[in-house]
Amino acid sequence: MAFGIPDLLSREIRHRMERVQDGIKRLQLRTWINNHQGLVLGVAIVSVLLLAMVLVRVFKSEPAPAFRQPKFVWFYDANAGKLFLSSGKDSGPIEAPSGPAPGGEPAGLRAHVYSYVLDPKESDLFVGFLEKPDPDSAAGRLSHDMRDFERWARGRLIKRVKDKQWVPAASPQGQAIVQEIMRPNKKGQTPIYQMPKE
Repeated sequence: MAFGIPDLLSREIRHRMERVQDGIKRLQLRTWINNHQGLVLGVAIVSVLLLAMVLVRVFKSEPAPAFRQPKFVWFYDANAGKLFLSSGKDSGPIEAPSGPAPGGEPAGLRAHVYSYVLDPKESDLFVGFLEKPDPDSAAGRLSHDMRDFERWARGRLIKRVKDKQWVPAASPQGQAIVQEIMRPNKKGQTPIYQMPKE
């Protein structure tokens, strides 16, 4: 059974449309437009300009919002195997709560921390990989914005916690580490990057 408009409603709609048409005829809109062509042209030009501005704004690619360096970031104490917080301005290695590493260098390494839940408890967090500046690189200041991977990877060494060897982040081995952390687990959950709560 097809749905249709009842006859009474159809007649009422037709009646109202006829009243609107009669009102427009009584305004003598056509005569007014013929007598005020300059005003009509001005309104048309303003309308076209407004439409052009709207279209430019809609189709203009807006730059991504600037990356805001967090106040605190995660660091990994290589001696104790625990996470701790330090200033977001630190690139590492920095002094760890447990003291220096066996070789005498600082044991605090910047950590990229993930979890499989949106609001994790500390026990839900895990370290995806560690990073430190490449001492042999002339990259200068490091970028902490991972949205531009090539820029972020420049002048940076990374490794998993269990790895012995540091690799350049831009190398195939470094890219494999980053891609590995982005894969879903056996339950199909994708890791979520976790910033410390400020």
